[in-house]
This record gives sequence, C-alpha cells and structure tokens, in this order.
Amino acid sequence: MIHPTAVVDSAAILGKGVIVGPLAVIDAGVTLGDGCEVHSFARVGGPPGHVKDKGEGCTLEVGPRCVIREHVTLHRGSKVGTGKTVIGSDVYFMTGSHVGHDCRVGNGVIMTNGAVLGGHSEVEDFAIFGGLSASHQFCRVGTMAMIGGAAILVQDVPPFCMAAGNRARLVGLNEIGLERRGVPEASIKALRKAYRLIFRTSGTRATLLERAKNEFAGIKEVEHFIDFIAKSKRGVARHGRD
Repeated sequence: MIHPTAVVDSAAILGKGVIVGPLAVIDAGVTLGDGCEVHSFARVGGPPGHVKDKGEGCTLEVGPRCVIREHVTLHRGSKVGTGKTVIGSDVYFMTGSHVGHDCRVGNGVIMTNGAVLGGHSEVEDFAIFGGLSASHQFCRVGTMAMIGGAAILVQDVPPFCMAAGNRARLVGLNEIGLERRGVPEASIKALRKAYRLIFRTSGTRATLLERAKNEFAGIKEVEHFIDFIAKSKRGVARHGRD
C-alpha cells in the first residue's frame, strides 16, 4: 500500500505488506522487509551525511515489521564505511529519529522521538533510546541497555545498563527491562555483582574483568557483559553522575 504522493524509487525493494504513507521518500538501494510501515515525510535510504562521500552504490537494509514514523531519516552506508546500513526486525523509530550511515541496529530496538545515531554506531537487540538522546560516531550500545532522554553518548554503553546525562555515565542496571525480557533472577543477581565489581571496585579494568570472568563463568548474560566491555575501542562510559 503506497500513498500516491509518496516517492518510491523503482530500484527500491519492498517486501510483502509494506505500507508507505503520504509524502514519504524511499531511495534506490533500500530493502524493506515484510510488514514495514513508513509514515508521512520519512526519508528512507537518503545519502550519508558525509561531506565527500554520497554513498553511490551503497545500501540500507531494514528487517521485517519495522515502524518508521513521521520525519524519520535512515541513511544508506558509505564508501568510507561498510557500504551498508543494516537494521534488524521489529524496530520502532519514533518521530524525528535518525540513523546515520554504516550503522548496525539490532532487533526490537526503540528510538524515541528525536533520538540520533551517528555514523558507524552499533546497537544490540532491545536497546531503548530516550527522546533527544544522541550517540557519537562509532559508539556501541549493548543489548537491553536504556539510554535516558537527552543523554549524549561519547563512549560505549554495556549490555543491560542504564546511561544518562551529557557525556553520559552509567547509573546502574536496567533491572526492569531485564525482568520484562524474562532474564532469570539468578542472572540479574550475578549481573549486579559483576557491575559492582567492574565499575565500583578499585583496580585496573583488565584485572577486574579477569576477576569477573573467573567468578561468573557459565552465566551467559555476564559473559556477554564482560566480553562487550573487553572489546570496547572507544572506551566504556563510567559509573556515576557528574
């Protein structure tokens, strides 16, 4: 179902049951999965926000059942990056949210009104971004993390954590989100201990990660938490409010 005022490039690929609203624009190089909804004035697959690279030949892939609300902008990849922006399934983009070039967004992510991902950002499954929050280029956000409204990320936010503030800091675990996603209570308790050990205990980060790895071996949520932190290239947001 494509509104007669929408502009859909003939080279775009639309899955079954896709709905495109009035005055939405879908560019070449875009693939929309089955059941996606694109609302009024959205721009899906626009060129990357790069001074020299216009993303010729680059792509945007959007998984099934994503909702793209009014004035959302989703950019294609760039030639200086991976060449493609990839978005998973069941993602909800609220009004005015934005995904920059070469981003990778997992399944079930929620981008609240005005939330922005800079180019090359990586977001794991079921993360939630509050209104007007923003991620610097190349930042990573872990699964089930929750980013507070108007927060500015300049470093990675580990899985299962909450972050808030300008130059956002960690403010604890997203325990309500963990419960809602059905994470076992034993795993939540282990994550609490691992969080305190890594972020609220004196010692070098490498030493604390090794201690956590040994203490919580076999608990998959904690293992992912530790692995995410260990692989950070931008560094991980610190605990505590400014």
